[in-house]
Order: sequence, then structure tokens, then C-alpha cells
Amino acid sequence: MALMPLTSCGQSSLSISTPLIYSKVTAKNNWSPPTAVNRQNQFDGTAIGSGVNLGYSFQPKLIIKDKHFFVNIGAGYFKQRFNLQRPFDYNTPLYPVYFTDYYVYQCWLWSAGITYNLLLNNKYLLSGDLLYNQLFSFQQEYTPYTSANRPTQVNNHNIDFAKTITLSLGVQRKLGKQFTLGLDLLLPYTRWRNDRIFKDDPATFSHPNFSLGTSVSIAYHLKKKNQS
Repeated sequence: MALMPLTSCGQSSLSISTPLIYSKVTAKNNWSPPTAVNRQNQFDGTAIGSGVNLGYSFQPKLIIKDKHFFVNIGAGYFKQRFNLQRPFDYNTPLYPVYFTDYYVYQCWLWSAGITYNLLLNNKYLLSGDLLYNQLFSFQQEYTPYTSANRPTQVNNHNIDFAKTITLSLGVQRKLGKQFTLGLDLLLPYTRWRNDRIFKDDPATFSHPNFSLGTSVSIAYHLKKKNQS
């Protein structure tokens, strides 16, 4: 039996996606005096971001006339983990300095952007997205280096944590009459707010040295009003 034509270029849709982003990162040493012997000026590591996003894609007819372009809005949860060993202000009076093994920011996010869809055939659809994301951290976890044998320090501060602009390129495959399964390549530009627990200035931001990600999504394409 032949598949029904994939008509999602002209339809609004609801989607759920699971992004995964890998980054290389560098952090400054704010603890050792500049004159310290064998001072390490910076700390190098990696970062992994993962989460789940809910999105709605639609065409406001007063603004967009081309059937290939859509407006996207969304919200979700994102976990940003830094695999970076660096000194931080651990909450104890026993020793002045502990190093992290890793630290994590639990975040809510919202997003908005533009999508371009192009039908290839009855089964496949190419898509490109330009999205702005803003992340708000509601919980921060700092795990001391394993040799310290100390519990993870958990803070519950509200932090305007990060802003990203992400270009994504992907392909969607038709599943049944109204569902598509998508796979995207993510190219993010990210600003993370610096954290005072590392003696950073929270009014400043840091950037990854390199970031690349992927995302898997499933979308439900709403029926047009003139569809039966």
C-alpha cells in the first residue's frame, strides 16, 4: 500500500525533542595567587547538555505567506553538566579549598525561532531551524573531587543561567499519516553566566571553545481545516 503524501510543509505541528550537546570548555583559575609556584592559569574540560523540549510550530498568516516557513515556540527542561576539576567554595569550615569532580545546573528553558521545511518526497522532509533559547537554573550541584570523600553540595538559587542561538539542520521521516520522526545536527552558540562559587563575576559570561550536538524528535502534524 502506498503511503499518503507527506503534507507537513503546510501544517502546524506539536513536537517533543531530546537534544544532546557536547562542548569543550576552559575556566580561569581565580584562586591561586599570580606569583604561586607552578600556578595553573586555567582548567580544561568538557560539558554535556541534555534535556527534553516541547514545541509548537505554526504559520501566522498575517506575517508569513510562504508555506515553507514556520514560527516555533517551546519550553522544556535542560541539564548542563561540566566535567571540570576546578576549585570552588565548598560549604565547610575544615579546609579552605575543594576541587570539583563535576558540577551540574538544572534548568528550565523557553525558546522561539524560525523553521524552514522542504519536502523531498512522500516520505522525507528536510528542515532548518534558527532558535533562540534562554535557560533559567533552579538548582546547582557541585560534586567534590573523588579523593575528597565529601557529599555533593546542592544550592537552590534562581539564576538566569544561559542564552543560546542554535542553528539546526535535519531530516524528518513520515510515520503513519500525521507523525514524523526527525534527526537534527545542532550548531549552538552559547553564553553561560559565570558563577560566584568559583570566584567568578556573575555579571560576566563564558563561552565554550567548541560545541556540537544532535537531537531526536517526534512531531504530530495537525490536520488542516479543509482536511477531512
